[in-house]
Amino acid sequence: MKRILASLYMCFVKLVAFLCRRLKRQNKMVMLITFSDSPEQISKKMVEMKVTPETIVFYDPRLDTTKIAQNFMRMIPMTKKTLVSRIYHMCTAKIVMVDNYFPELAAMKWADGTVCIQIWHASGALKKFAWEDKSVLTRTKGEQARFKRVYASFTHVVAGSDVMGDIFKRSFLLSESELLKIGVPSTDYFFQKEEVTNMHERYRAKYGKQTILYAPTYRDNELHAATLLLDVELMRERLKDKYVLLLKLHPAISHQLDIPEDDFVRVVNSTESMKEVLAGSDILVTDYSSTPIDFSLLNRPVYFYTPDLEQYDSERGLVTGYTDLIPGAPYQTTDALSKAILEETTSPSQMASFQAKWNKYSTGQASQNLVSFIQKNL
Repeated sequence: MKRILASLYMCFVKLVAFLCRRLKRQNKMVMLITFSDSPEQISKKMVEMKVTPETIVFYDPRLDTTKIAQNFMRMIPMTKKTLVSRIYHMCTAKIVMVDNYFPELAAMKWADGTVCIQIWHASGALKKFAWEDKSVLTRTKGEQARFKRVYASFTHVVAGSDVMGDIFKRSFLLSESELLKIGVPSTDYFFQKEEVTNMHERYRAKYGKQTILYAPTYRDNELHAATLLLDVELMRERLKDKYVLLLKLHPAISHQLDIPEDDFVRVVNSTESMKEVLAGSDILVTDYSSTPIDFSLLNRPVYFYTPDLEQYDSERGLVTGYTDLIPGAPYQTTDALSKAILEETTSPSQMASFQAKWNKYSTGQASQNLVSFIQKNL
């Protein structure tokens, strides 16, 4: 039934797109966003550079768009009611910018000169996604064909490094000419030294100790069987005198687990942006997410806690050579992880190499580079 409904949905989208393609293009930009960090940096830079065309922003209703919205922008939540409007504006815009996979893009056939920029919501990737995601093999041929049409709608994909560019080529079935190696806009925040320093000082004042941020990847099955792989009690026993443990979890996971907070354990509110939490934290503990790529710009320690590494790689898929790519050893137990933190076993040289590799083009000018590209294509 789900696939039948999806098929009917796409038929409707194709019909609306077919009708809208006959309308004249306008000097406007359309954005489809599900994350706020890059759009926030882009919108600020557009104002600063006085590149302010009519811009229609369709956003995930769960987003706080306060820091994105500008006078020249029209903010519209992405809902079923705004679907036709979304298709109309995409078909009649000169520039379409997206930060995720949107199935309706499969129905788009751009007019000559229209650009569709995929800014993606992550600076890098340690786990496989899109066409490389192992779950694609279980999908029907029709679904796989739709995935390919969505990828084909991207005329340009923003990349922060050569290694991420290569991953995009495999994941989105791209050619080198479709990559915009100009840096990831969201990373500009980490070059704003005053903001980062203020956030770090706020966290020190708030918690009174150094902070360890535990931000694990969301697993597909966790909505039905939420678990916390980290042994919090052992972490408390070993680290409570010097550190506070911050847990940044998927909102549904936090709710299910109902983790009690105390002087050692604090659950980060889901409304706090990841960039600000990273800026405030002293140490990051994660597994397969892209957060260490952003965090590496701060030159602070990262530890990889991967007790389910083999299972995750088998079911979802990690990038080839994961253990060689990360700066340091992957720890399989809380015992080993906590000892490593106490002994401060991270290598600054490995971290610097990791940062240089993944952030080659993310040097604090990414938003400016992208806005310049937008200006040229209006």
